[in-house]
Amino acid sequence: MRKNILVAGVTLLALALLFGASYPTGLLFSIPISILNIIFGLVTRTSPGFESRPESANIRLVIDRGVVRASIYQLVFLNSKLILKRLSSMMVTVIPAFVLALLGLEVLWIVGALMGGITGFSLQEFLTQRMRNRMRSEMQLTSVGKSDIDISYDDLLEVRLVKSRLYLITETSSLSASFPRGYSRKMQPMLVNIFESKFTTEESVRAAEAAEKENEKGEHPRGDRGKLSCR
Repeated sequence: MRKNILVAGVTLLALALLFGASYPTGLLFSIPISILNIIFGLVTRTSPGFESRPESANIRLVIDRGVVRASIYQLVFLNSKLILKRLSSMMVTVIPAFVLALLGLEVLWIVGALMGGITGFSLQEFLTQRMRNRMRSEMQLTSVGKSDIDISYDDLLEVRLVKSRLYLITETSSLSASFPRGYSRKMQPMLVNIFESKFTTEESVRAAEAAEKENEKGEHPRGDRGKLSCR
């Protein structure tokens, strides 16, 4: 059960009944939408977040959600490479919410657009979690599909964590994945163990830059001005 979706559905149902008193026709849209959110909340499992797998010889860490551009991926950190398993694309993350919001706007104006947008998010979470449920075995997590991304650790020059975004930098390209709030604090010690010296944070980069500036000042001290002597 996903509590946030369930609460959203109950709230939308209360809102639908409130507005239905003055606009009964809108109930044909708002009541089904609200019930749909409640159903999504009941059937969608809670997202696992982080999964450390010490019992596995290949998998070191699994992060349930990372957004790259408009697609949602599950990040699987193996011993020698990172695999980003695509859970949903823009067709699921953006378009349904946009279409439902437009439909709601047509029926119930701003309130309807809000209902439609929330329902699009609930649908996205339901479909994304269903994809996670399909990829439970080690074989499924470690295989690379057509829509997946795999990056060898040897190709990485730097792995930088800045706030809620992880930057993966190679010689020829870079890729960034954003995470929900609170993930970065939990991720940091795990990523240090995996990437060691290649892993940096925003704070460590700033500290290194400050130290470099101090070294430059020490190597090139400002010359003292000579004083003119009066005869």
